[in-house]
Amino acid sequence: MHSPEIESIDTPEGHQKLLRAQWKDFAAFAWKKYRAEGRGAVVLDLRRASNDGAGLKVPTFYIAATGEGLRARGGWPDEEIARAIEDYDPGEEIVFVFLRLGGDVFHYTATDDPAPPAAYEMK
Repeated sequence: MHSPEIESIDTPEGHQKLLRAQWKDFAAFAWKKYRAEGRGAVVLDLRRASNDGAGLKVPTFYIAATGEGLRARGGWPDEEIARAIEDYDPGEEIVFVFLRLGGDVFHYTATDDPAPPAAYEMK
């Protein structure tokens, strides 16, 4: 059983709210990982999220399109995500993959200010 706070962010609206609230951190992280590992996605694992009283913690990691992490997972969950990874503009956009509580996967290609390179430079 997951806490109500975790369940409340496991909706499209909750995903968007989380992305907007932490955009600068996500953008800096995505740019750093892109520069080091190449194209990929920022994965938010709601299945392993927790609320320890000090706040909500959502395990977040980067999976590169050509990395061992992707091979270990058997590839992208579907062809639509694979195409999003091929098509996004890393200097402007981030591909996010949400591992949802019910077992399914949502993805978004998002952009906001600051752009990933600028967010990285601000860190």
